[in-house]
Amino acid sequence: MISALIRRSLRSPLAFAVVGSATSITAYAAAPTKCEPNEKLVGMRCNYWAGRGLMEVPRFCLAIAGKEYEDWRLQGDYDATKGMGHALDANLGRLPTIDCVDGTIGQSAAINFYIASECGLMGSSTFEAAKIIEFGEHLKELHMAFRKLVPYGSEPKAEALAIFFDSEVATDYEGPADQSKSSGRQLKWYLYRMEKLVGDDGFAVGGKLSLADVQLYNTFADKLGDLSEPFTSAARTDAALDKCPKIKACIASVANHENVKKWLEERTKLINEF
Repeated sequence: MISALIRRSLRSPLAFAVVGSATSITAYAAAPTKCEPNEKLVGMRCNYWAGRGLMEVPRFCLAIAGKEYEDWRLQGDYDATKGMGHALDANLGRLPTIDCVDGTIGQSAAINFYIASECGLMGSSTFEAAKIIEFGEHLKELHMAFRKLVPYGSEPKAEALAIFFDSEVATDYEGPADQSKSSGRQLKWYLYRMEKLVGDDGFAVGGKLSLADVQLYNTFADKLGDLSEPFTSAARTDAALDKCPKIKACIASVANHENVKKWLEERTKLINEF
């Protein structure tokens, strides 16, 4: 199936723009389930580097909804994008972008919103949609706190990880946040406060699966064998989650979804192709 979809991607205008360079392109579609067609997602293509990164949340949403799409992955470095012309303008010349019937969309927050909306994962009202976006902002703050301690591309130091996982400088887990301790907000602070916000039914917002649940899974549970673990340590992350049973239930709702299981199998096959 993968080879056939590679050929399909090479027939697309975007792929032709970079074939002339020393670039390898791999594309495939998540196995769809029977569902009502969504005209907005016909011909959907997700454009990103050869990895999970900022495109994995949209891929999960598409898999959950059982939507077929083209997963276009570019191998190489920045030079590999030079022949792509205006194809990346929506993200200021960068990846990720998505191509849909309405045009091209850049920036991961916008991509997440569009795909989750078209997949029925943005709640049942504007209020629920706002609450879902709220969770995304909380998680973004958490990631920023982690990256201050462990910058991208750096080797995580034991002292930095101890601060992130074990620090109790900011222990104001309820009520108004103590701004004098804002620099000490680490994993426990975010987890314990978010635990009070998620639903009691295994879903973060609105009593059904949403982008918020997918992002919780992506942040705390998605791993790639021994190559990549949440916050560099699945064991320590799991230990922290043990005190947040409602968040764990939201994560389980994603992990136990049949289409997610299928997607993870497909993802494993793709990894073996690289």
